Amino acid sequence: MKSLLPLLSRNAAILLPVLLLALQACEFSTANIERAVMARSVNDKSEPLEETSTFHGSEPLLHCSVLMANTPADTPVKAVWYQKTEEGKVILDSSKITMDGDGWIDFTLTLSNSMLPYGEYAVDLSIGSTFAQTVPFTIEPMYPDSPVREAVVARAISESSFPTEPTWVFDAGTTTVYAPIYVAGQDAGTVFAAKWYVHDATGDRTEIDTYELPFDEKGWIGFQLNLPDGLAPGRYSVDILVDDMVEHTLEFRAE
Repeated sequence: MKSLLPLLSRNAAILLPVLLLALQACEFSTANIERAVMARSVNDKSEPLEETSTFHGSEPLLHCSVLMANTPADTPVKAVWYQKTEEGKVILDSSKITMDGDGWIDFTLTLSNSMLPYGEYAVDLSIGSTFAQTVPFTIEPMYPDSPVREAVVARAISESSFPTEPTWVFDAGTTTVYAPIYVAGQDAGTVFAAKWYVHDATGDRTEIDTYELPFDEKGWIGFQLNLPDGLAPGRYSVDILVDDMVEHTLEFRAE
């Protein structure tokens, strides 16, 4: 009768890697998501500062903040961003971060040339190869009842006039300020305009520039203020007009 020891040894050699993989799988399974939220900004620890489930079309940076717990070293966490449509998911972006312990993860979606269409979106989160959670959010107009759906002040815009660096505070000496607006649903022949003002100490305004543009399409208009000598420290504003009527007033400052 042949000895069973060689056969048992071979089986043990085969089973050992399988057992090691099973142990690793068990280790990964200890990690879990304690919190997951959408946010407009985060701090230096990736903790969410402005939690929200609704963003506007003029926002170029979206955050999905994820708090991991019971997290072993070398734990991969993945985020998949997508739009919800009648046909299904339209993938926008994905990224993976390897965690070596508990803490916050800041997953981001950066828009550099155009806005996301208004509608419903979500981020699917996975730990290793296991789906963990979905975080939904929406993109909605800043001004849903106006033909000027979005209006911001910005340091920079893309080729399509999408605001890539919206802000309300500029450095003194800045020579160009942008006021991009997104328009939709206007009547044919509608004229949009931007009137720029500087404020004095009492709050009175003095006009410093104006520009008008007939625009029948849906899209971005990149109004801008050019000052060869730059912005002096102080308060400013820009009126956005539709057919000579003020639709929105945006204030900003230089310091």
